[in-house]
Amino acid sequence: MSYRVLIPARLGSTRLPNKPLKDIFGKSLIQRVAEQAKRSNAMSVHVATDSIEVMNHCNELKIESLLTSSDHKTGSDRLSESCKILNLKDDELIINVQGDEPFIDPVDIDNLAALAKIEEACMVTLFSSLKENELQDQNVVKLWMKSETVVSDFARDINHMEPAKAKKHIGIYAYRVNFLNTFITLQQTSNEIKRNLEQMRALDNGKKIYARESVGKYHLGVDTEHDLNRAIEIAKKLV
Repeated sequence: MSYRVLIPARLGSTRLPNKPLKDIFGKSLIQRVAEQAKRSNAMSVHVATDSIEVMNHCNELKIESLLTSSDHKTGSDRLSESCKILNLKDDELIINVQGDEPFIDPVDIDNLAALAKIEEACMVTLFSSLKENELQDQNVVKLWMKSETVVSDFARDINHMEPAKAKKHIGIYAYRVNFLNTFITLQQTSNEIKRNLEQMRALDNGKKIYARESVGKYHLGVDTEHDLNRAIEIAKKLV
């Protein structure tokens, strides 16, 4: 199935300033994410950024990039603008790979696209098993499944639903362009605001979110200096 990858990358992270350009054992964070995405079967891979500095960096590395508005409140808004810039058709499938996931497995990207095709889904995501140190971590988003492929709910609190059935949500999504364009017109819901989880807007509006388990070995979103140091140690092992 044909699909495209978009990688949102903001320079103005509050917890880790200049995050996309941080060095991880000889390669920038955004370079590592893009290189992993390029190993998938995507028709194209673009970094969507609001920073000329990130765009110039991508150009030097021959990574295709798009300059988007700095006024977007969410990553979904940035992705929607990117689809317009690329003049994508309504039924095209895009994979939103987070710009802070340096070890995303290309097979996971392909598997998301496959699930979207099988289920004729407008929104698909990934999960993995929770580690002991992640159970009570409010920065780790949990999800619960109500069937083999359909998500029941998301929360940061593991006690939100049955703790033993909680999974770790991995913030990579597959969307149809027309769904994304509709999604950004919907008002934020109380659950989205309360939980600080954008995907709740879809669930609260009766949209099904499908998910499958990741086959990747490393699930690390680089949000802090501590995360960055962990990423560097993992990168050293991969040489």
